[in-house]
Amino acid sequence: MQTVVLDNIADPSLRMYVVWVPILPEDGEAAAHESSALVPDARATHFWDAERALPELFSTPLRLPEGWPAWDVYLAYARGVRWPETPPAPSFWHHQLGEELDAPVLDGAAFAVGVRALLAGRRAGDG
Repeated sequence: MQTVVLDNIADPSLRMYVVWVPILPEDGEAAAHESSALVPDARATHFWDAERALPELFSTPLRLPEGWPAWDVYLAYARGVRWPETPPAPSFWHHQLGEELDAPVLDGAAFAVGVRALLAGRRAGDG
């Protein structure tokens, strides 16, 4: 996301929120802190979710299969999207969870195209 999106989209209104979650045995706060260097852009804010709250919270709006946590997901929201108590479905999203989901597997260039569309006030995928 740093090299394909943030390095190539200069719009100062773009914000990225990176959430580090302990899913794998080697995932820990120290590893998350070290990995945060991968996304050093000032428009990115990093969070450590030690309680693993967000993967469960986001599994519903992403319509993930029962028991699948939302991790290794990349979500994009249009400007002005309102968040009720639970997160709304994103404007578009990519993932690295496996081929069987009904959403695009992460493609950084395609994700950047969608982000540019949202920043221009268009829906992702509109010409």
